Amino acid sequence: MNLNEIAACLKGSAVLPLQIIREIGSSTAALFAVFKGKNGPRLELAGTGTLISDGQSHFILTAAHVWHKALKSAVEVGISITDDIDHQFLMDVKTIVPFGPAKTSGWDEWGPDIIFLRIPTEHLGTIKAYKSLYDPKIDGNRAAKTDRIDRIEVDVLMGTPHALGKFTKTHADVQIAGFFTVGAARYHTRGGFDYFDCVIDSSYPEVRKLGGVSGGGLWAVRLCNSPTSGTIEWIRTLEGVAFYQLPDENGRPSIRCHGPETIRAAMPAK
Repeated sequence: MNLNEIAACLKGSAVLPLQIIREIGSSTAALFAVFKGKNGPRLELAGTGTLISDGQSHFILTAAHVWHKALKSAVEVGISITDDIDHQFLMDVKTIVPFGPAKTSGWDEWGPDIIFLRIPTEHLGTIKAYKSLYDPKIDGNRAAKTDRIDRIEVDVLMGTPHALGKFTKTHADVQIAGFFTVGAARYHTRGGFDYFDCVIDSSYPEVRKLGGVSGGGLWAVRLCNSPTSGTIEWIRTLEGVAFYQLPDENGRPSIRCHGPETIRAAMPAK
């Protein structure tokens, strides 16, 4: 199968993009802030996170404002761990340790707006039973092996748009969505941080404001022809974390993400 045939499959098939999004979604979680008061508990969608494994340490990577403006002041942090089944998975916010660049005076289009939340050890078994934690070293090495292979690369932004959810005070029915970008994401640096700006080719016309997508991962997906089976195989690489919605571009939503160098610099030292 040549590159033109792979491109045709990607563009013309409803199955292949869904398979890619489902695989990336295995490392993606919706994040909820749970508050408790006189009138009972209250649940709020805070944003999106990527589950990261780094040796013996495990984290949720998200936007810093998701932590500081929502999760930090909650009693518990809830994450989604499976699809299509009502479930509840909560962590005491006091047991979660944050790591990241120093918070600035505000949350603007330049950040820095990235944070790693260490997952308490007692919750890892359940999370690993349902989710796949992304390991930058292992998956990065897999991607490097395709550097000299003819391939097609696409970018996918994962997130939990508030607009696609249904909410009550104590229940949320949300959808973790994958958005393919229009063209290549634009890379640039400023003040010691790197960024990707990406225009979203939204399959959801009702999604104009991407609240809830903050903290979602921007993934580079390499598609190539398997040398053994002749079928299409793909390798995912985490390239960014979404944190700010820019003005629309040609009627399409545009999102700014911190890039891979910022992710590497923000990752806690062992």
